[in-house]
Amino acid sequence: MASHQLRTPLTTVKGYISMVVEGDAGEITSEQRRLLDEAFMSSERMVNLINDFLNVSRIQTGKFLIDKHETNLGELVKQEIDRLKSNADSRKLEFIYKKPKDFPIMNIDEAKIREVVMNFADNALYYSHEGAKIDVKLHVDENNQAIFEIIDTGIGVSLEDQSRLFTKFYRASNAKRQRPDGTGVGLFLAKKVISAHGGKVLFSSVEGKGSTFGFSLPVE
Repeated sequence: MASHQLRTPLTTVKGYISMVVEGDAGEITSEQRRLLDEAFMSSERMVNLINDFLNVSRIQTGKFLIDKHETNLGELVKQEIDRLKSNADSRKLEFIYKKPKDFPIMNIDEAKIREVVMNFADNALYYSHEGAKIDVKLHVDENNQAIFEIIDTGIGVSLEDQSRLFTKFYRASNAKRQRPDGTGVGLFLAKKVISAHGGKVLFSSVEGKGSTFGFSLPVE
């Protein structure tokens, strides 16, 4: 009930912001558009935060369920990268993603996989240096596994932190310095979601040089 009471007004706020951005209340300047985009992203982050803690609670109580249906993963990834474009532009960052042609339709929980893609993309955005390029890749390998990866050249993760990075509420030391308001549940949930699909989380990093986050999922 509490999560519903929090999400409903935030959804309303996002809806009104979108209407203003789209010109329903009259023309707006480029600076007003930028500020509204920031407000929309902040509202969206709050909704995602509520969803994260709700899912942690479901895992703890054994109520975390996967609802699979046919999903266009290539389009899902494109939507999430497009969602971040304004924020990336403001930091002079560029996501490089070429949607693959004829990518197979996946039988997955669309909402939960979207949250994983969103989490990895957000991390790449926030922990990359201004002016960087972030590579986003999606393909099917020779073992009929869908491989998704986001490759950045940001702050990276130390060897000391890497072994605990997917632990609930754990945050890398340099990440805490750069983004003090993080919760430490995104990567924990990502691993749970991917494991529940019979897949594997992909991760590699060199401190000071960047990280690769991704996953492999069986093409059913």
